[in-house]
Amino acid sequence: MELKEFVRETLEQIVEGAALAQESIRTHGGIVNPSNMDFFKDGSRSVYRHAMPQEVVFDVGLTTSDKSGSTEGIGVFLGSVSLGKKNDVNEESVAVTKVRFTVPLVLPPGEKLTQKLR
Repeated sequence: MELKEFVRETLEQIVEGAALAQESIRTHGGIVNPSNMDFFKDGSRSVYRHAMPQEVVFDVGLTTSDKSGSTEGIGVFLGSVSLGKKNDVNEESVAVTKVRFTVPLVLPPGEKLTQKLR
């Protein structure tokens, strides 16, 4: 899987999961990603009229594969490792590079807290 596909799929699933959770948690009196709120964090006041931005931190390993002189491309390394012996005559080299980055994301807004408190 290419990195761009991995990032897109991950962000889409986070947003879809939050939207689904809003529906089920509301029935129990909870609010996922409340909007229209004032709060203090780290000594400073924050005001969000929509919903609070979140940080999605990616810490992935990217692999490149070179088999008998032809590069296969770059993909996301998802942690599967196999050990054993192969009787191939082809040479293959694999390089893994770790990449860490953050993508700001605003989830679908939940109910407004000011409406909930009145």
